[in-house]
Amino acid sequence: MSFSATRLTCFALLAAMEQDMRSAIQDYLGDRAAEDLIPADRVTRANGRRVKDGLPETADLPGLLAYLDFGESFELLASASKELPPAFQASLKGLGPSVGRTIAIRNRVAHTRPMEIDDSSFLVDATKALAASSGGLWEELSSVLDRLNSDPSFVLGLTIDLPADPETGPQHNLPVPDFDETGFFGRQAELRRIMKAIKGAYPVVSILGDGGIGKTSIALKAAYELLEDPTQPFDAFVWVTAKATILTPNEIRRINGAIETSLGLIGTAALELSGVEAMDPIAEVLAYMENFRILLLLDNLETVLDGRLREFLLELPMGSKVIVTSRIGLGIENPVQLAPLTDDESTRLLRALARIRDVRQLVSLGQSSIESLARKMAGHPAYIRWFVAGVQAGKRPEDLLGNNELLLDYCMSNVYDYLSDDATSALRSMQVLAGAKNQAELAFLNDFTASQTQSALLELLTTNFTRMSNQMSGDTLDTGYELSEFARQYLDKHHPVAVEERTWLLNRSEELRDLGIEMAAANTASPFASTSVHVRGSGDFHAAGLLRTAIAVAFSDPGAALDQCVEAQLLAPSYYEAWRVEAFVRTLSRDQGAAHAAYDRALELAPDSPVMLFHFGEFLLNDVGDPQGALDLLQRAARIEPKSPEVAAQIAWAHHCLGDEGAAVSASSSVASMRTASSFHRKAACVLAFRATQSAVAQLIVAQQFDEAVEFVEPAVELAESVDKRLVDGEAADRLVALADTARNLAELSVDYAAKQAAQFSIRIDSVLSQGGATPSKRKTGVIDALVVEKGFGFVKAADAARYFFHVSDLRDRADWEAMFEGAMCVFEPGQTSKGARAKRVRLVEAG
Repeated sequence: MSFSATRLTCFALLAAMEQDMRSAIQDYLGDRAAEDLIPADRVTRANGRRVKDGLPETADLPGLLAYLDFGESFELLASASKELPPAFQASLKGLGPSVGRTIAIRNRVAHTRPMEIDDSSFLVDATKALAASSGGLWEELSSVLDRLNSDPSFVLGLTIDLPADPETGPQHNLPVPDFDETGFFGRQAELRRIMKAIKGAYPVVSILGDGGIGKTSIALKAAYELLEDPTQPFDAFVWVTAKATILTPNEIRRINGAIETSLGLIGTAALELSGVEAMDPIAEVLAYMENFRILLLLDNLETVLDGRLREFLLELPMGSKVIVTSRIGLGIENPVQLAPLTDDESTRLLRALARIRDVRQLVSLGQSSIESLARKMAGHPAYIRWFVAGVQAGKRPEDLLGNNELLLDYCMSNVYDYLSDDATSALRSMQVLAGAKNQAELAFLNDFTASQTQSALLELLTTNFTRMSNQMSGDTLDTGYELSEFARQYLDKHHPVAVEERTWLLNRSEELRDLGIEMAAANTASPFASTSVHVRGSGDFHAAGLLRTAIAVAFSDPGAALDQCVEAQLLAPSYYEAWRVEAFVRTLSRDQGAAHAAYDRALELAPDSPVMLFHFGEFLLNDVGDPQGALDLLQRAARIEPKSPEVAAQIAWAHHCLGDEGAAVSASSSVASMRTASSFHRKAACVLAFRATQSAVAQLIVAQQFDEAVEFVEPAVELAESVDKRLVDGEAADRLVALADTARNLAELSVDYAAKQAAQFSIRIDSVLSQGGATPSKRKTGVIDALVVEKGFGFVKAADAARYFFHVSDLRDRADWEAMFEGAMCVFEPGQTSKGARAKRVRLVEAG
């Protein structure tokens, strides 16, 4: 087993300190018997180590001293410090604060556990301070420090041999990790997730990422941490690697005898477990994993990935687990994606490697220069190590950064050929069109369905060719996908996009942009129209196009319209319009339950959208018959969009439906006075204001509250006088005719001031009607006196008791026939025919 210079340096310093402490014990305390000097449990432990080395137990001090470790030697000297020279006592006291950390480092060195980031620097600093303060008492340590200063490479010829107790934990064959010289940098969140996954229910845990991103390192870090965990459940840890190449500054070198097949990989695992070659390695390993709780670690799996290996992993017995490192996901595991190092972690790794390897050209650089170099290597540990090795070998830093084709080939090979046609198509669209794209954009660019898009992206994410990023679409979080920096460099050099396909993709991008501009323009013109689709940003363009198609076919083919909605929902799950349009389609199909559920989902995604609140409120008001629920939503919309005539008009209608005619008149009047309101909305507001007034006054008359009735008429009269007289036409004029007659009736019913006011209101209304081009005397009010429904005719009785025949064809609005009943108030134009009096252009205005 080969060790890093860092570990060997720590060993040399630790061994020297232990030798000096043994010499001090022998020199200053050697006249005492071993049993008087060394506690019994320490004697037993030292003899256990002797037996492990094939030596007999002993009671002699010299024989025991050689098998005391650092902590035991320090403890012995500290307990007898009064018998030591004052200078040595002082040096031991100075060493005291560092003892705990030094023991931990010694245990990592002696038991081949991963080194921590600053183990070496800590130990060097502590030992230098110790040697400098002791006046030559730590002779062996001073000699090693001098040698390290003059020839640090001498440690490479050492063999680690420190007294250590036999390991009592699970058996293992874990190798020394690549990060041994620097310690393990960062990635604590990923490490915690891996540890949790290993202890969880999944039998297979995969660590996925580019080549050289650090998959092997974090797998070993997790394995070694589990070894130290007294609660871990495994009887043995078995490590097998299919790594076939090594990256050097000049070449990618193949490893002789590397495992090349899945059978070879499993066969090696069987050999590690049993010690002999198995006839049927798969059955052998599964048998071991069934009888013992085994943690099997399979490294670099992408080089041997095949169906046989997947079958093996699907047959794992309960209790045993497999950790896999691979550039390609298996689809049967709990995957952990390994992201690049952060800028800070990259900088620290680069600085540490340069210092440990004594690459003076890099060590001499300032912090800002080191940070700049680290950023250019995109958080890729292999890139950083390769770069430092290259500079150490005499290459110029700018040449290594400018020509990294060798590194790219090493990191990204063995992956591209596994990809499906859809996945490679998606990659090419990302190559041509920079920036993060969401699912809907990628679907349009590649002419994919939602299912195709999701399958391709899932495949790419398991290879780390792409990375996910969060982007905002309006106020909603959306997921974007783009090439990793390494993937882009690799693809551009090894798989460039053909000119024809590049042109086609650019044209598709232009089509998508034009579609978005068209959709945005339509929405700006009529934002509250049910047929308008709100577009938050470029990520919505394709989904919005699908929804526009859904609206267009909703009346003729609601099934096809719903298919378009579902496709939009799959492509843009956070896009509320996909559910709002579904609700629109289902409302047309009279499926109120499904429409309500779709509106609920849309509102959940866009709780502060005035358009969404408006459409949901309109649905509750006009289709469900829930005016109070509608009013709540509409008033929320009005608080966000107070100048919307559409919202205000629906609020007025909701108040009318709730019987709050005063609020209905007030809200309608505000719409009629809005400059931003169209003539349609303003005229409709006038109609509603006059209708609500007529309804309220009729109720007050029935209750004989004549003064209150007169007071209620005034706002409607003021509204009629204030608006453009072209609005007082058609139904609005007819409702004013009815209101004028009601005012005249009130003048007769009231007394004093109220009677005068009512008479005045009737005159003012007649004046408004005259200004609008209507002749009040030509239209009369009356009540439906009789209806012959089966023959489509009836009779109107005017205020002067004259009776007029009318046919359904005489109605201004044929829909009035369905709502008409005897006693209902109407406005009509009296006429004569050869058969007698006839009511023409009849309009139902209110129930009598």
